Formats: sequence, structure tokens, C-alpha cells
Amino acid sequence: MKERRKHYRAIINKHAWICDFDGDTSPSSLKDCLIVDISENGACIQCSTPYGIGQPLAFIYQDFIEDGLRPVVGIVMWSNQHSETDYRHGVEFLGLSTHMLHKIREQVSRIAAENTSQLG
Repeated sequence: MKERRKHYRAIINKHAWICDFDGDTSPSSLKDCLIVDISENGACIQCSTPYGIGQPLAFIYQDFIEDGLRPVVGIVMWSNQHSETDYRHGVEFLGLSTHMLHKIREQVSRIAAENTSQLG
């Protein structure tokens, strides 16, 4: 099967929170999730909620909050049940700010370099 990704995807397994796309980011609307991997185009997230293909959503990642960045907005491109209680969703990012794109590139590059040095 041909690889369709345009950008390197770094495995990060970091805790995050999903919120509805309507912009309500109050604590009552946040749901726990795990960012399995991330690239500058999208991410794989894992959570207990099944989302449908084409559904918009946003997630908040602690490292980006510390930099004063807003939630990452995206659209679900694929969805699979991962276990009895968890689902994995491929999310394509929509309209990242230049600052957010830079932060994601920086993190992915750092992880890629760490992975390369561990192999050699």
C-alpha cells in the first residue's frame, strides 16, 4: 500500500482534551483524549467517543496552551474502534495559524531527530 502522507508523523502519545467545534472550551465541555501521533497536516487521536467522518472538532494540547495558543481545529477523516472502550480518529487540521504550524513542525522535527539518533 502506497504511503499517502505528505509529512512525517511523530508518535507522541500525549494527553489532550477534545472540545466541540462550536468554540465552547469551558471545562464542562472538554473530554479526555490521547494524541497518538501528529504531523503538520493532522493527528491520530484516541478517545472513548465515536466521531463520524466529516465531523469537525477541536483539541487542546497542554504544550500549546502554555504558549497561549488556541485549540487545534480539524475534521475527522477516518474513524476506527481501537478497543472495547476506545476509538481512534484521523484528524486533518484546518486553518492552522503560522505560530501553531511552527510549534507543530518544531515538535515533529525534534521527535524525528530523536528517533533517528536512537536508530544509529
